[in-house]
Amino acid sequence: MEDIVLVTADSVRRDYADALESLSDLPVQTGVTGSHYTRPSLASLLSANYRGAITTEVVSPTIAEVLSEAGYTCLGYAPTPNTDARFGFDRGFDDFETFVEPGNRGSKLRQYLGSIDALRWIYYKIYPPQAKSENRPRDREVIERAIDEFNDAEPPRFLWVHLMETHRPYGVGDDAMSKELDQKAFFKPEQLTDEEEAAIEGKYRDAVRRADDDVAHLLAEIDSDPIFAFTSDHGEGFGEDGFYFHQGHKRSVADFQTKVPVLFDGIDAEGPMSLLDIPPTLVESVGVDAPTSWHGTNLLEADSEYAVTIAPWHDTATVAWRDYEKTFVARDADVSFEEGDTRADVERADVDQKLEEQLQDLGYMDAG
Repeated sequence: MEDIVLVTADSVRRDYADALESLSDLPVQTGVTGSHYTRPSLASLLSANYRGAITTEVVSPTIAEVLSEAGYTCLGYAPTPNTDARFGFDRGFDDFETFVEPGNRGSKLRQYLGSIDALRWIYYKIYPPQAKSENRPRDREVIERAIDEFNDAEPPRFLWVHLMETHRPYGVGDDAMSKELDQKAFFKPEQLTDEEEAAIEGKYRDAVRRADDDVAHLLAEIDSDPIFAFTSDHGEGFGEDGFYFHQGHKRSVADFQTKVPVLFDGIDAEGPMSLLDIPPTLVESVGVDAPTSWHGTNLLEADSEYAVTIAPWHDTATVAWRDYEKTFVARDADVSFEEGDTRADVERADVDQKLEEQLQDLGYMDAG
């Protein structure tokens, strides 16, 4: 059976796919995310199940569990606390790493301020929600680890890598957006000058280009010509709805937040599609049966008919249903999902203080 490589890069909008220059020979399809920020989106993607978006946790069977059962060695590298094993992201992987160090934490004060809506803006002002990039490896380091482990692993192999430097502040050191510009965009986006808006988008586009370089390096250095897929967990706002970045509490399901690029190599599949269509398409492409519990469509056999985006935050969610021509949106609703005897409801995730503080350091104020 052929190897499979899936790369996801944080916060890459569909309309910035032209920055993926090394992948320009591959057709760019439009994908619709299962949710509006990293954890529920990736949980629904790896699970091919909308319950992952509702509960913001991975649901079995995952793509790694399915491929592991078929004899694959499964490797996963995602440098963010959003993919912590406590949310089930390690299920099915023989080697899984988030690279989150104990020092990448906030304080009890930060946790307290982040938990109260009325104090949200005070918190953001005192503690700018920049990604603590100095406490996690550079994407190229993650890629090098993935290359080494992949080449040492017994085939057939499944590799998932999530790249984080496309996440705000779009890099490290001089590559990153300044805290001053970040704060102005967050608090007073209407006061941004044309030059400042261009500077933010320039930093973002540069970050997407670096991710593209990292993907090219990965594919050049592994000892395989794998089935390959690239996509993103969600998009990014640049003032379209009056706000910048991806602010989970806004529960945005706008196109700039939910439409992302999808690129395949070794699979002839066309979009538009839900990201939940990616797992069944990948496993069926190597002759493995997709579980009947998965909600995605095998694009090798049929076109995707619809996509659902669920944007949860605490006990409510905004839900968008699309048939790729029209969209129905239910805002700030009490959402539940029933399938057979299984029921899933939107609710705040129960995580320990250390992990919640790590999530807050990434800008997820109410880490649920």
